[in-house]
Amino acid sequence: MARGRLLERLRHEKGVRLIVVAAPAGSGKTTLLGAWREAEAERRAVGWVSLDDGDNDPVVLWSHVLEALRRVCPALETSRGPERVGAARIVDTVLPELVNGLTEQDGVALVLDDFHRLGSGPSRESVAWLVEHAPASFQLVVSTRNEPALPLAALRAHGELLEVRADELGFNADEAELLLNGRLELGLARNEVDELVERTEGWPAGLYLAALSLRGAADRHAFVSRFGGTSRHVVDFLLDEVLDAHDPALQTLMTRCSVLEGLCGPLCDALLEQEGSGEQLSELARTNLFLLPLDDQGTWYRFHHLFAQLLRAELERREPGLAVTLHRRASVWHRENGSTDAAIEHALVAGAFVEARELITSTWFTYTQVARHATVVAWLERFPPPIRQQDANLLLVEAWVLMLSGRRDAAVGSMEAVERLRPLDEGPLPDGFSSLEASLAVLQGMNTWGDFRASVERARHAAELEGPTSPWRALICVAGGWCLYFVGEFLEADQWLAEAAEPALQLEQWRVATSALVARSLVAGAFGQTDEQIRLVTRAMAIEQEHGLDGVDSEIPIALGAALESRGELEEALSSFERGADVLRRIAGQPASFALALIRQAAVLRALHRDAEAEAVAEEARSVVDSCPDPGILASWLGDVERPPRTRRRSDDATLSERELVVLRALAGPLSKQEIGRELYLSHNTIRSHVRSIYRKLGVSSRDDAIRRARERGLL
Repeated sequence: MARGRLLERLRHEKGVRLIVVAAPAGSGKTTLLGAWREAEAERRAVGWVSLDDGDNDPVVLWSHVLEALRRVCPALETSRGPERVGAARIVDTVLPELVNGLTEQDGVALVLDDFHRLGSGPSRESVAWLVEHAPASFQLVVSTRNEPALPLAALRAHGELLEVRADELGFNADEAELLLNGRLELGLARNEVDELVERTEGWPAGLYLAALSLRGAADRHAFVSRFGGTSRHVVDFLLDEVLDAHDPALQTLMTRCSVLEGLCGPLCDALLEQEGSGEQLSELARTNLFLLPLDDQGTWYRFHHLFAQLLRAELERREPGLAVTLHRRASVWHRENGSTDAAIEHALVAGAFVEARELITSTWFTYTQVARHATVVAWLERFPPPIRQQDANLLLVEAWVLMLSGRRDAAVGSMEAVERLRPLDEGPLPDGFSSLEASLAVLQGMNTWGDFRASVERARHAAELEGPTSPWRALICVAGGWCLYFVGEFLEADQWLAEAAEPALQLEQWRVATSALVARSLVAGAFGQTDEQIRLVTRAMAIEQEHGLDGVDSEIPIALGAALESRGELEEALSSFERGADVLRRIAGQPASFALALIRQAAVLRALHRDAEAEAVAEEARSVVDSCPDPGILASWLGDVERPPRTRRRSDDATLSERELVVLRALAGPLSKQEIGRELYLSHNTIRSHVRSIYRKLGVSSRDDAIRRARERGLL
């Protein structure tokens, strides 16, 4: 084995949590780790992920990591995928569960190849978290061209880090002998091997290139004597000896298809506008050390990264400007074959911004459904500023994605940029909105940030613009329903929410559907309809579990807690409210729901006579409520729990029953007494009896006075 010295260095030792193989391109990092994985896999499971720029989206990164680990550890289970919880919650939900799962395995290693492809940001930070929290039975291995920005100092100090640097990766004479004569059977004399090592200074890429060319050299001694090992010479040698050794057709395939990250026959046919590329790839894979298979079927390949860079430079020299056309062809092929990510990537590289715009504006919502917000934002940032800043549709997509990912301030900036482009173009949009105006109105309706009455009016405007048949109707109704709930218009809120739930299920908008059911459960609780309250939240939880959304909808614990509270199960309710608040505390963009969770938590703590804890929670809730321009009914609810507990007179004349409180809340709305009876399934005479009792207990004689007195007493 040519690299036995290094493989022995990498052999798993107890206590080493991280292995770093750091060296420039062409140093043989991937080849070394491939051999290490093959040897190590006999003793433990080893997963492998080759990183690319798309992994800067944490959702993409951890989807790849989990898939790689499950391939080698079928028993490793995680109930929450990153695409279900979103980038902001991966470290809080997915990774702790992964760590627990790894603890139960006998031993697992994970290789992250090309770690330098991760820029500074959430993806790299999440890997650092895993390094610090993973069990001793887990080992992370990274290959990188630069310092990996992981907690190396602390690991080094504790003896938990193993580093292999560029000076160690160079071949010595014995290793070169094993490679050139043992593995490749080139039959070189020892002095010729020594000369090649000296000329290349042990640089693996140089030796590989030499070996590739030696296979076809008639006079190997002459070849060795004229081979130069410097990087510049290797580049020239590659072009003169390796590339030119193939017939013109294969040379064309190699240079033109070097623009691709992954190669297959049909894709190369599309780029070259020919047939038969699959057979050419198979031939190259047999004779070229730098074309690597990506599967076991011989369908997909990739060029070695260093080799691909050289081929791209040669393509530009031979056929200046053709790369743009090739990227356009690749984009079309990927689009027709359903590879939207690759289609967008090639379009952006080619500067085909019209095509990229069309793809992004028609598919962005599907990416948000699997929490790939960072991917879409990264694409948009690659548009030239003059194009993006003058395109209302791109700006709206940006605003939507930023808002849905919780980056409210940035989203507001994008919406303001759209406003500056008025008047907006009319006509339907690729994502299903009837117009730019409608899309903006819906987004503004969702951007409540504690300004509920204004948001209700925006939601009504959005509903008018989109109409009842719009695919966005359910989302509009959910946004409006939540706002109506927070201003205390419970009956109207329920009407909006009821209109949203079933259509959302039919459109497979699972998150919209669960949000509607959760809000309806809270409304039912406001009316004292405990059975309905429990039924609705139970259904929301069933949908969440059925579609793999466990833990995604952070409002579900609030609705569940409210249902448990209504049944008198206070300790269980408190636990649920605490769980919801913990999640919402870490998510930007949902202050109302966070405040609601805290207020209900404080109320239960009051009921359990844990007043000091209740006051602390209420203080946190006050900071959230005060940040809302119009907190609606939250201010009244918070006022109730902030008041110090006091002994109340137990008097039938002063205390309203639960049913009377429900009727009182309905009186605060727009419905007549007869309409209230229909909504509550009570006869008109029963409603009249409840109203008379309410007036008597409150000491009033009219509906308006009853509402005013109830507000004074904190009953509304």
